[in-house]
Amino acid sequence: MAEEARRIGLIEAAAPDPGAVMAAFRLPGTPVAMTPVAGAWSNRVYRLETTAGAYAVKELLNPWAEPRFDARLAEAWRFERAALAAEVAMPVPIADPATGDCAADVAREDGSGDAGVRVHRWAAGHPATVGRPVATDVGRWAGRTLAALHGLRRRPADRGLFPVPGTATADRWPELTEAAGRAGGASWRLLFDGAAGAVATVVDLVREGGYHPAAEVMSHADVSAKNVVLTSGGPVLCDWDVACPVVPRWEIADAALSLAAWKAHETAREVVRAYRAAGGDDQPITPPDLGAALASRLDWIALNVEVALGLIPASDERRRIAAEPAARGLRTLPRRVEIALGVESLLNV
Repeated sequence: MAEEARRIGLIEAAAPDPGAVMAAFRLPGTPVAMTPVAGAWSNRVYRLETTAGAYAVKELLNPWAEPRFDARLAEAWRFERAALAAEVAMPVPIADPATGDCAADVAREDGSGDAGVRVHRWAAGHPATVGRPVATDVGRWAGRTLAALHGLRRRPADRGLFPVPGTATADRWPELTEAAGRAGGASWRLLFDGAAGAVATVVDLVREGGYHPAAEVMSHADVSAKNVVLTSGGPVLCDWDVACPVVPRWEIADAALSLAAWKAHETAREVVRAYRAAGGDDQPITPPDLGAALASRLDWIALNVEVALGLIPASDERRRIAAEPAARGLRTLPRRVEIALGVESLLNV
């Protein structure tokens, strides 16, 4: 268990060696410094400064322990390249010149093994927001960007690489509640009890939403403020590694609310207006359209809870990082579910 946790990054390993990164991706110049970027969780990110420029180096982890992680990443990479060719604004990715793949294995600084990494040119700028709604013009840009992505009509070669909407985490909520109470005490038990009604509603929404592979297209799948960087040339969309098949209407509903921080309703409506004006799906948005996104949110909450409470082996730093989003996710889930139930009047503009 501990070895698996180390492999997926919950127990810290040494950073990738900057010289090895430069050699693998044939980057010009020599390394000057490689600094961790704060805030990364599901992957580790570094800023690599060289005598010829700056790059983002992402160590690719597998927090869900997916057995076909590399194959899924390759499907996401094919879509990312299609989006780049369509001039969607993103940090410019640099392929492994030996294989054309997005990632390469490089040595770690301490010689303890290899790390799978990918490289982008550094996008000089700052995140769109931290915990706040994005500016209206950024929301409109995101809506137009999603319309462009959906308009590519790309489909994966192997749909089986990606998850389908499900209720696995919700189904084990009583078990998680008991485990959280034992490991974390009464405060965690209260948080779980407070979210129980919302969890039951998520199950209903997922089941009513169903599974519609024929309606899906490949897309970014995480258009949120944390993945939008504001540069001097305008916004760019980062973190394409979770690109996957989505029902377009489901993604625009989730993205609009996320970019609005689930509270700035006019911002959310502007995202949808811009999306539809650019040719995006104009079917009415209904509560079940948010079921899959809320179920995915449950998965993320549960993983953070299990890490924070030591139910999954992790370093002290990883446990510390996980505790805040775990508790916040439990506290905010009921309100998100309430908003989802009223989404017909909120987003159908």
